[in-house]
Amino acid sequence: MRLLCNLPLECFDAREAMHGVELCTFGPPDRMLVDGVHFPFDVAFDPSTGSWDELAALLPRGFVPDALLLYWPDQEPLPAGLEHCPVPVVGVVSDYNLSLPYLVGLWPFFDVLLCDRSGQDLFRRLSFADVRYWCQFAHKRAFHRLLPESGPRDVDVGFAGNLNPVVQRARAPWLERLRGLGARGARVEVASGVHGEGYGRFLNRCRIGWNRSIRGEMNLRAFEVPACGALLLMERDNLEVADFFVAGEECVLHGDDDFEAVTTELLADRARCERIAAAGHRRVQQHRLGRRLGELAELLARRGPGRPPSSEADRVLGRAIAMLPTWAEGATIAAAALAAHDLAPDDPRTLNLLGMATLRWRGAEGGDAAWRLWHRALAMDPYYLPAATNLASLAHATGDAGLCSQVRREVDRRAATRAWSHLDGPTLPLGYGELAIDRSLALQSAVRAGTPDLFAQALAR
Repeated sequence: MRLLCNLPLECFDAREAMHGVELCTFGPPDRMLVDGVHFPFDVAFDPSTGSWDELAALLPRGFVPDALLLYWPDQEPLPAGLEHCPVPVVGVVSDYNLSLPYLVGLWPFFDVLLCDRSGQDLFRRLSFADVRYWCQFAHKRAFHRLLPESGPRDVDVGFAGNLNPVVQRARAPWLERLRGLGARGARVEVASGVHGEGYGRFLNRCRIGWNRSIRGEMNLRAFEVPACGALLLMERDNLEVADFFVAGEECVLHGDDDFEAVTTELLADRARCERIAAAGHRRVQQHRLGRRLGELAELLARRGPGRPPSSEADRVLGRAIAMLPTWAEGATIAAAALAAHDLAPDDPRTLNLLGMATLRWRGAEGGDAAWRLWHRALAMDPYYLPAATNLASLAHATGDAGLCSQVRREVDRRAATRAWSHLDGPTLPLGYGELAIDRSLALQSAVRAGTPDLFAQALAR
C-alpha cells in the first residue's frame, strides 16, 4: 500500500519496519519537531496555503498513493481542494474532547474517519459517512526502549505527563491518590515537561508506570511504559486495553475502589511485578507502528460509501474553521474565512468565522472589526447564538457594565434555541482554556444525547 501522509511516521518506527507500506510524507520543511528531534518531510508543502492539485504535482515521479492519510486536522491544516483527490482521503482524530467545535464541519472531506472506540458513535452522529476504530498510537522506538545505562529502577510508581488540571481535569484527583501512595511507603515520582530521551530514561527508572486515559483509549503512555520495561498500571474500564495486553499477565488494571490495594500488592511482590513487566515489554514489540500500518491497510481495503455529497460552501467553511487552532498564520486563516464568506454572504456562520479569523490575525487591533461582523451576523439571523456569545466575550473584556448587560440580554434570548443550525460556529476564547474545554465537552454531550439545549446552555454561560 502506498500512503501519502502529513505526519512523518518514522518518528514512531523506521520505514524499513513498515512492511508492505510505501510512505511519502509532506509538510512545511521546518514544521515537525517531535520530542526535540526534527523529522523532515519527503515533500516540502504548506497545506494551509496549497491545494491538493499542487501537492499532487510535487509528488515523487511514479508515486501514486493508494490513500491520503491526514492526521489531526485540528492541529494540521488541510490542503484546499480535497474534493479533487482521486484516492480515499482518510482522517485521523485524537483530542476531540478538547477541539470538537473545530472538527464538526469536516464531514465533507473524508472517505473514512479513524478514531478511538469512544468517538465512533459521536462522529457518526456528526454526519461523518464512514467512521472506523483504529488505534493510532504506538511507542516511539528511538526513545522508548530498555536503557541499562539508566541505572536501577529506583522509582516504585512513576508518572510523567500533562499536569494541567484544566486539560486533564479527570486525571487530577488520581494524581493526588498516586502521590498518596508515598504514605504507604512507596517511592512515587510525578513529573511534567519530560520528553524524548529524558522521558525514556525516566520510565526506565520506574518499576510501575501509572497511566489513565481521557476517553477510554489506548494512549501513547499505554505503549511507552511497557516499551521501557516498566509494568503498565491503568484503569480497568478502559475500552481498548484488552485488544493489546492480557490483564494480570502483561499489564495490571485497577478500579476506583482498589487502586491503592492493587498497587500495594504489586510492590510487595517484586518477582510478580518484574514478570508482568517483562511480558508486557515482549508484547509491546508486536504493537509497533510498522505492524499497525499493515493492519490499517487491511482496514482500508474494505471500501465504504465514500465522501458524502457537499457544496463548495460547506467545504470552504469547514476547512477554514478547522484552521483556527492550527499553526497556520493569521493572514492565511483570514483569507480562508473571506473565501467562505464570498461563497455564502448571507450565512451568519461565515460572518461569525470572519470575526474569529480577524481576531486570530490582528489580535486586539481586530476587535472593532470583529464586533461589527458579529453584529451583522445577529441581524441576519435572530436565533444564531455563537456570534452573540462572541460579542459577550468582547463586551466583558471592555469592563463596560452597561454594554455587558445589553449583550447578556441578547445571549439569553437566543439561548432558548432548539435547532443545531443556530449553534453552529466557533466561539471565543480560542485555544484550550477552561471555558473552551467546557464548551467542547458540552457539545460532545449534546451530540451524544441528541439534545442541542445542552450546548446552547454552555454557549450562554
